[in-house]
Amino acid sequence: MSYEVYGPYLPVIMLITFIALFFWVLSPKNSKRFDDAAQAPFADEEEHAKATGQVKEANNGRDDK
Repeated sequence: MSYEVYGPYLPVIMLITFIALFFWVLSPKNSKRFDDAAQAPFADEEEHAKATGQVKEANNGRDDK
C-alpha cells in the first residue's frame, strides 16, 4: 500500500480531525479546564509575588517621574 492508495483519503481524514478538535475545544464541559490552563502561567507569578511581598501594580511599562 502506498500514497497512491491512501492519498485521496488524507484530506478527508484531516478535515474530520480538525472538526473534531474544534468541537472538543469549544465544548462547554471543557471550558473550565481550558480556562484554568490558560491562566496557569500567570498564577505562578502571582503566588511568587505574594510570597515575597513584591506585589507590582500595572503601569503599562512607564516609570513614574
